[in-house]
Amino acid sequence: MVILQTKQKTQQYAFTKDIGRIFGYKDPVKLLKGFRDYVDSHPNAFNPYKPYLKNQGMDTLYDIICFAFYLENRDLLESGTRSISFTGELTRLREVYQA
Repeated sequence: MVILQTKQKTQQYAFTKDIGRIFGYKDPVKLLKGFRDYVDSHPNAFNPYKPYLKNQGMDTLYDIICFAFYLENRDLLESGTRSISFTGELTRLREVYQA
């Protein structure tokens, strides 16, 4: 007899329209462009997560937790502060966005 244990895993990546629905934006294109620009200029900011997946022939997929952290702390991150870190907020973000 083999006993299997399963874990429920919520959705990790979302399309542009899904990000808009989750965070309450009608058209989040400018926010997502700012997010991609920040990620491209700070490649290690969201380790161990991959913030977005650029799929050839499809829309870009965005990591919900990484985008939530960026959205909550956008002004601080873009100004270059080091007072907050993604790893320090990771447990809270998991509780809030993956429940």
